[in-house]
Amino acid sequence: MKNALLVSLLSLTSMTAFASTAPVSPSAAQAPVRAGYSSVDEVIEYGRQYQEIKAQLLEVGYELQSCNQHVLNYFVQPASPVYLYAQAECTFSRSVGGDYSLETDYAMVKIDVDYHQFNLLFHEGTVNVNYVTVY
Repeated sequence: MKNALLVSLLSLTSMTAFASTAPVSPSAAQAPVRAGYSSVDEVIEYGRQYQEIKAQLLEVGYELQSCNQHVLNYFVQPASPVYLYAQAECTFSRSVGGDYSLETDYAMVKIDVDYHQFNLLFHEGTVNVNYVTVY
């Protein structure tokens, strides 16, 4: 019984040593940089760049007015593994100059939503902000 226990412990430690010295493939070592989401709505709700910009705009007094999504329709599905699937445009505004002023600042945030054909996930692409003041 002691011999069986000793043999099983030795085999277990040799398996652990082998597993820890096994080389790691380059693809397994490189984790994906961008997070993947199951829908365009999730990209807008959880996308890192957009959430940072939204937090900064809300902090300085902007209010979200609207957010619209536009899916791009291709005649033929693109051959590249990752392509632009949709764009979302969100408009923020804030009143400037007091209660009776008609001066308004606008911030238009445009979010590119990419689609990855191999892992079937949506990714946050480029996020741009344009500022306009209306008098």
